[in-house]
Amino acid sequence: MIRVNQVDTDTLSRLPRFANLSRAKLGRLAAAISVWRFHRRERIYAQGETARSLYILLQGVAKLSGYNKDRQLALMALIPPGEVFGISALTLDPVHQFQCDAFTECVAARIDPQQFVDAMLGVPLIDFQTVLAMVASRSREIMARYSAMLRLPVRGRLLTAFAELSAKLGTEHERGTLLNIPLTHQDLADLIGATRPIISLQLKDLEHEGAVIRERHRLILVPEKLANEGAIDPPPAVFLPSSAVGISEALLSSE
Repeated sequence: MIRVNQVDTDTLSRLPRFANLSRAKLGRLAAAISVWRFHRRERIYAQGETARSLYILLQGVAKLSGYNKDRQLALMALIPPGEVFGISALTLDPVHQFQCDAFTECVAARIDPQQFVDAMLGVPLIDFQTVLAMVASRSREIMARYSAMLRLPVRGRLLTAFAELSAKLGTEHERGTLLNIPLTHQDLADLIGATRPIISLQLKDLEHEGAVIRERHRLILVPEKLANEGAIDPPPAVFLPSSAVGISEALLSSE
């Protein structure tokens, strides 16, 4: 990473995302930005790292990658010039959900999140973060689940979905965690990108192992049994209702 010349308002105005901004806002952004060159394959930020800066790609192509529970890294998206990335810096939980590397030689502008929000909106960062949490938290959760499922077999994807459903919709039951919603096999298949017959086979195996108990049209999850299942080996806590263990943290952390 090498520091390069400061970006000017004309350069920012030529980026599609910034074309409609006033010259005053562009000027405030330009004054707050530092510009850095990244060599091909150089790390821009790591998954799980504290997000201290927001980025604007000026030249080249960057890539976002995600780790699943098996620590397999898979390409999730390519970032073209003009895009804003590293948006975890704008959230109440400023931790990068994904890894970002220079796919080609890149030039990226870096800006403090408070300075970005102040230049764009003139409000405190905490006010913006609170509103963003209201409207965008679900999208972040979906991306975290997708990342956790990357390249996992069907059993691993199914347990990932069970972990999320347990924390959000599960209720305590004497035999484990009750998913108190009428989930069909097709619903589960759609949720994890599988077919209904495969889900039916997987559930049959889990029932045989005592990890899942069927009660009428509801499922009871047995955390200790699911945690011992070898596909992704999550801790039992992620299968408890309203678990304090974060889904993405618990499912992605293996170190």
